[in-house]
Amino acid sequence: MQTTNLQIPLILKAFQGQPTDRIPVWFMRQAGRYLPEYNQIRSGLSFMDLTMNVDLACEVSIQPYIRFGLDAIIMFSDILTPLSGAGVPLHFEEKRGPILSKTISSESDLTILDSFDPNRDTPFVKEILQTLIGKLTSSAPPEPQNHFLSKEDVKNITRPGLLGFAGAPFTLASYLIEGGTSKKFDKTKKFMYSHTNLFHKLSDRLASMTIDYLTMQLQSGADAVQIFDSWGGILSPSDYAEFSLPYTKKIIDGLKQNSEISEKPVILFVGNGAHLLDQMSSQRPDVISLDWRVSLDEAKRFISGDIALQGNMDPLVLYGTKDRVKQETTRILDEFSNRKGYVFNLGHGIHPEAPIECVETMIQTVRNYKKPV
Repeated sequence: MQTTNLQIPLILKAFQGQPTDRIPVWFMRQAGRYLPEYNQIRSGLSFMDLTMNVDLACEVSIQPYIRFGLDAIIMFSDILTPLSGAGVPLHFEEKRGPILSKTISSESDLTILDSFDPNRDTPFVKEILQTLIGKLTSSAPPEPQNHFLSKEDVKNITRPGLLGFAGAPFTLASYLIEGGTSKKFDKTKKFMYSHTNLFHKLSDRLASMTIDYLTMQLQSGADAVQIFDSWGGILSPSDYAEFSLPYTKKIIDGLKQNSEISEKPVILFVGNGAHLLDQMSSQRPDVISLDWRVSLDEAKRFISGDIALQGNMDPLVLYGTKDRVKQETTRILDEFSNRKGYVFNLGHGIHPEAPIECVETMIQTVRNYKKPV
């Protein structure tokens, strides 16, 4: 029985601060290794090959929606995709993650980023989004196995929102300087402090690239986009103000100045960013995605009331018992559910070993939750 209709996605109403009759839910990295169906498709394929295969990337993007009936589908890709498209040699290794064989160490190295054109250099991203929105708005859209809703509530369900995303300039710059992931980011900080002008030139170029990249995504069917500043939280407030904020703000402003896409929500996520809430709010994104270190009182104190919130359960709670998962999910809902514009999410990406039954418990708890009157 087809139940999905073509109304405005519920999650978009929440992102825009409109009233919703229930709390929407999706979670970061929801298409990934904790799902057996994902591992079946991924078997024998490199991560990069999967991100560039339009049919398979669409299939794994939809998998968590099919299994859980979530309120958003986020395209399957990686924050480093535009760097690869620009010509930066990139591959992924098990247990090491991304490896960039060319790093930025001098001004001449910036030339590799000069001619990035998302339509030419990452056409598969455009095709993935166009294919996904086509499926979601067709007369026979993908149908979840379980909405975790009552039969009456299922009758009123809307189609899921389609999300695109990109990495923030500071996070992308750190990859380009470190050559991969890092625990201490000593190379990045040394570069910031000793080659400050060059770091700003690099970040500004990455911001311009990201505006073009996210504009393409929004024009290709994405209902909203999220900016992942995964490593922004390693910075002190003063360093964040100097080395990250100007460039994520440039992206947000650039997207909002384009009348064709200006009404589509922009979400800002800063990993480990509990000490940066006021600066995140000052950039005026439509939504701020919180990590698990932030309480409602802190959010109220530092984040403007007209900015929607998303978050913020610790992903590692999912390793606990189902009772503990239900308890923590309910606690967060009790804190945030009366906020004007709220979406339940994790405070970071889900871990590969997260038990499916605990994910189901989390979603069921959100679905069964009744907002306090």
